[in-house]
Amino acid sequence: MRSTWFVLLSLIFLCCEGQTKKKYEDYNDEDFSEVQGIIIKTTRKTDFKNVIKSSIHFIYNLDKERPDMGYELNTSYMVHEGEPVIILVHKDDYKVSYFGARGIVEEDILLNYLDKCEKIGGGYYGVEESFFH
Repeated sequence: MRSTWFVLLSLIFLCCEGQTKKKYEDYNDEDFSEVQGIIIKTTRKTDFKNVIKSSIHFIYNLDKERPDMGYELNTSYMVHEGEPVIILVHKDDYKVSYFGARGIVEEDILLNYLDKCEKIGGGYYGVEESFFH
């Protein structure tokens, strides 16, 4: 009976372990490129120790018809919606992305994207409005 419980718990642990999102530190720095991004949504929560944690959502690859989206949950970053940011994107898998820093790395791409946003009357071009609700 004891060995059955051990096997069951081991399987549960292995299944759950594979579902956690890797952290930037789990990769090699040279595997990433810096691209322009924009913060599109933030939420902040205070835990029982009065530590503020943010969840940030961002878009990047702004030159695509539909920019790619990424997120980081429960971070200590204090950024604001609409802020231009530098996103670190994995060279072999563009869906693996992390917030790098505040700032502008590709000014022309950022300005072209903002021009598209202005032409549609505001909001974020290529991002479904339902994402924000």
